Amino acid sequence: MSTDKPTTLIAALLLSCVGVFAIMAGPIMTEVLVAALGLPADAAGQIFAVEALGTALAPLAATLWMGRVKWRNAAIFALLVVVAGNIVSSYQTTAGALTALRFAIGFLGQGTAFTLAIGIISGSAQKDRNFAFLIAAQVVLGVLCFLVLPFPKDAGVGGVLLPLAGLALLTLATVGWIPQPSAAGAGHQAAGGGGSAGPAFIALAVMLIWCTGLGAIWAFVKLIGSSGGIDPAQVGLALGISTGVATLGALAASWLGDRIGRIIPVTVALLVQVVMIFLLQGQMGFLQFAITAAVFQIFWNLTGPYLMGTIALSDNTGKVSLLIPTAQIGGFFLGPVIAGQFLTGQGFGPANTVAIVCCLLALALFIPTAMRLKKRLAAG
Repeated sequence: MSTDKPTTLIAALLLSCVGVFAIMAGPIMTEVLVAALGLPADAAGQIFAVEALGTALAPLAATLWMGRVKWRNAAIFALLVVVAGNIVSSYQTTAGALTALRFAIGFLGQGTAFTLAIGIISGSAQKDRNFAFLIAAQVVLGVLCFLVLPFPKDAGVGGVLLPLAGLALLTLATVGWIPQPSAAGAGHQAAGGGGSAGPAFIALAVMLIWCTGLGAIWAFVKLIGSSGGIDPAQVGLALGISTGVATLGALAASWLGDRIGRIIPVTVALLVQVVMIFLLQGQMGFLQFAITAAVFQIFWNLTGPYLMGTIALSDNTGKVSLLIPTAQIGGFFLGPVIAGQFLTGQGFGPANTVAIVCCLLALALFIPTAMRLKKRLAAG
């Protein structure tokens, strides 16, 4: 089965949405845990962090089984874990049981589904375009989470988790479109050629550094807006609007593909992000904040597909690209930790600084990596 069939791409996109649903709905889930179960904020945050940790660790385990297990069987197992796990989680009332369940669901279910999605798209011919569609699908999911998932206390935990179970059930209907390892692996090897995995690991490091910068600023962006004199409710509205608009970035990447290569779009996108991050501080009005956040996210979503495509094209083993979710999620949790070490209560400037440094460092590493890849592809 070709990994470039539209039906296969649909299956991959749905798997990726299952993989990131809990991350996208994290702020809502945390609020519901506090409101419905009466958990303290730190305990609710810990549950979210543990689930993200499980999701991030799953790709590491996948490098051991992806070449041995039929991907359809793995998808069925992961999706059933998500369905059953979220139904059971909806009836939990204690932090300990819920924490253990969310880690297991993240590791065995969501993380595995996300890894399979990455594996499928890494084996496709039009990697940049297909990764752009993946990011666009995830952004749309994020917007829907804010628009559809319940906030009221009486909705309970099930109001967030049962829709995830429903999405997994829907995705189960597409497992017949998932390619077997031999097909995806053959396509990947044909695209990658022979050689060392070193360039792929460097490209993966670029992704990790960049996502660390994104995490550093994104974790505090609501507080930055509020501290700038904007009403908290309006900050949330601005971020919801900007997230929806940001889909344009991923769609632009899918349209551009490799028409002008990778260096130009990534360089422009990262430099624009640096400027927008610099502007996200101090006193600002609603419109300024919304526009700055929107431009930042548009170019954020333009960058991601090219970095993912660079990793996949540089990967001759078929295993390094499976770690893309680990780099993404790991970066989004490293960023706030690093930035938090420099916050002194005198503002959020250190978060902006960490984000800017990470974006520039990622760009400095990306350019030679992309140049090496371009030469190798031209020679091959």
